[in-house]
Amino acid sequence: MSAFWQCGATELLRLYKAGSVSPVEVVESCFGRITSVDGQVGAFRQILYEEAVSDAKRLAAVSRESRSKLALYGIPVAIKELFDVKDATGCYGSEVLASRISEADATVVTRLREAGAIIIGLTRAHEFGWGITTQHHSMGSTQNPWNLDRVPGGSSGGSAAAVAAGMAPIALASDTGGSIRIPAAVCGIFGIKPTYGRIPKRGGVSLAPSMDHPGPLARNVDDLSLALKVMSGFDLKDSTTLSSSLPQLNRSSTDLNGVRVGRCKSLHLRRLAPDYQNHFERVIEFVLSNKGILEDVSINMAEKIRPTFATIQMAEAFHVHKNDLGTYPSEEQKYGRDVVGRLMQASEITLSDYLSANQQRLDFARQFDSIFQKIDVLITPITAAGPSTVDSPDLVDHYDEKIEFRDICMDYTVPQDLLGLPTCAVPVGFDSDGLPVGVQVTGPKYREDLVLHTASVLSEGFRRPMGWPVLDEKIAIKS
Repeated sequence: MSAFWQCGATELLRLYKAGSVSPVEVVESCFGRITSVDGQVGAFRQILYEEAVSDAKRLAAVSRESRSKLALYGIPVAIKELFDVKDATGCYGSEVLASRISEADATVVTRLREAGAIIIGLTRAHEFGWGITTQHHSMGSTQNPWNLDRVPGGSSGGSAAAVAAGMAPIALASDTGGSIRIPAAVCGIFGIKPTYGRIPKRGGVSLAPSMDHPGPLARNVDDLSLALKVMSGFDLKDSTTLSSSLPQLNRSSTDLNGVRVGRCKSLHLRRLAPDYQNHFERVIEFVLSNKGILEDVSINMAEKIRPTFATIQMAEAFHVHKNDLGTYPSEEQKYGRDVVGRLMQASEITLSDYLSANQQRLDFARQFDSIFQKIDVLITPITAAGPSTVDSPDLVDHYDEKIEFRDICMDYTVPQDLLGLPTCAVPVGFDSDGLPVGVQVTGPKYREDLVLHTASVLSEGFRRPMGWPVLDEKIAIKS
């Protein structure tokens, strides 16, 4: 079987245009890769083989003229299980809804189909999207394809692992506290969390409605931009979506000439491990060598950002589970230990707490608005160290201290969700354990073009790892 699974979306579109390959061949190649390696990785909850092959055959019969109008013609796409796919499992990674079947596609899934994408399966997520390890005691877990003893991040761990291991060129994910960027960073791929409201959320489960951000994962910036364009746009049935159009990516510039890049040491709330500090410093050096203008900026009371985020997130999540889903506390015994613990903690948050946190949120928004008068983009780490192990997913050793894995990530990732800012994860190398390291590029609201341009330039200086994770292709796929 030809190794078309190795191709990115942009490359596949060129092959389709040249008549060198058919969608059926590409889909079969991806399913061959899934069959070979997902027995170890565990990226997929449900594989939609028959449906995907049927769609591929239908697309193969489409006229050449019609193909040219489909931005994702014949591109296999994996879907994070928090989004509904008609007639597929809709459990959202939880025993609580283990028997649920989705009745209709989420809006963003419909848009992918209408653009010619082929949905190949649903990827595992942390239960209800509320965690960053993608581990579950009974519903199945996902491993990091670069080291099967480590977690892939979360909550979009299945989507990130699928893309990193070559099972899909593009995957749909979501980010409420870092759930696109953390898995992208530790799996060595690209992921963008766009401006809040850029992509519709309708059709799936929400974690915290005022901070949920759907977005794509891919192995290069061109594919990421392509997917983002298809997914974006106003939805009449989703009041949170933006009416403004996605700005065009500047492809004429190949450097950072005149781009004001911010470095904010006050946001470095968690000390970076030596490898991660070295990679961050190399990124800053690269910015300067590529004609970027480095500006040091600061945020007052940055240490209060995460507590503010946590209050809002927990209050909204509690409302979703108690009122929208109606599963808590009646189904408490079916929740995973970590998620039910967070729900119990969330039950103690008062209306006064929530309102005060939202006032603090406005104060931080004003500070970031002021910062983006001085800079075009902000570059920060995503994690302070490598991911936890699958045997002890909640804890990591960091400078001779055992701390929560969440603590080495979320201090860096929650500001962008709290404030709805576009940000892109960019792989920049490996740590001493052979695990990928990433940084994030954040821009002002509505300026995904600035974020993606900077990410594109960085990707030329810090190329994504060559080759593929070493996986044993003889192990049978997980059920």
